[in-house]
Amino acid sequence: MERLIKGDSVSTRRKRKTTTTTSIREKKKKKLTSSSSLPYDLLVMIVARVPRSYYRTLSLVSKSFRCMVVSPELYKVRSLLGLTETCLYVCLRFGFTCYKWYTLSSKSSDGGGYVLTRVLTLDDNSPRMMGLCYSDLVAVGSDIYNIGVADKNKTMPTSGVSILDCKTHRWRKSPRMPVELTELSATVLDRKIYVLGRRFHQDDGSWKSSFEVFNTNTQTWDLPSCGGFDSARINFLIDGKLHVVTLFDGVFAFDSKQCRWDLVEQYPSTGTMCSGSFCEVDNVLYSVSKDGALTWYDSDNTSWRDLNGLVGLPKLPSPLDGYGSYVKLTGYGGGKMMVFWNCNLGIHRPFQRDTIYCAEIALERRNGDCWGKLEWFDSMLLVPLETQFVKVLAVTL
Repeated sequence: MERLIKGDSVSTRRKRKTTTTTSIREKKKKKLTSSSSLPYDLLVMIVARVPRSYYRTLSLVSKSFRCMVVSPELYKVRSLLGLTETCLYVCLRFGFTCYKWYTLSSKSSDGGGYVLTRVLTLDDNSPRMMGLCYSDLVAVGSDIYNIGVADKNKTMPTSGVSILDCKTHRWRKSPRMPVELTELSATVLDRKIYVLGRRFHQDDGSWKSSFEVFNTNTQTWDLPSCGGFDSARINFLIDGKLHVVTLFDGVFAFDSKQCRWDLVEQYPSTGTMCSGSFCEVDNVLYSVSKDGALTWYDSDNTSWRDLNGLVGLPKLPSPLDGYGSYVKLTGYGGGKMMVFWNCNLGIHRPFQRDTIYCAEIALERRNGDCWGKLEWFDSMLLVPLETQFVKVLAVTL
């Protein structure tokens, strides 16, 4: 009888909570409907057709619109109408432990253009990242995965994983990695996340590279892909295949059918890859050279070549310029690439600010070469000096 009473009380509380949530949602719908004199469902249909880059402006209209632009109903309608689009999320680090998220939004002024606006998560469970060598960020669909998220009061590598839902801007936990890794490098291929890192082996006291594979469809960690490297440092995609760069053994490509690693370049020119500024667009890998020029990888000749065109693009900072100069690249769908950069070089003065810039480049293959056309570039955000780019990610919403 006591169990039944407790069970009834728990069930009653759950019903009350569900009823309360439903009633709050209904009140917001009624309030929005009354203020606009249009049925709520019709408003959702209208807002669903508005590009998401304008949702920031819509959220300023009222609290009800602010709730609508993050509602599940809105994104369900967008999906049914086939109105999904690519949106950019930028993670910046201020100081040593302060991480903030921004998204590329349209300016509310009549002049047009874009600006980076702050993303405010709707909960207090934002995971703490460990820095560039202990964690990595990747995007799959509308989710951003934080691989190697830090536990509370822990400064060493962890196996934690968290997911940011970019529709609602809420964090949720994901299954942990089977092992703890450091010096992480994660890449997405066919909705699977390939995580390369270094793992400490207790038996002989050595550090060795390890591969872990996460299936985002089943939300499970698969068996590690065959092969291992003692000096692997970074993984990326070339021609749609997973590649690994090692310090001493060359570049290897993964053959998924044969489950093996094939050597594709004995003495790689890894200087370009060490910049950490690279992305793949339409099976072509792009990066930034030591001179600050945009380059692409010619897999047929295993060499890096300059990207032609780009009339009007300012000179980008070189990866060798030192601390404070950063360039980040990401694919933007439809054969385009977005380039973000800042350069806080020179004498640091108190209260001095730095500027983050962005450029959109249309890419084209022509006669065996790659060309780029500058669509636009502009300043995006003023930040304190020594602000660092963590990652620029393209998500589908």
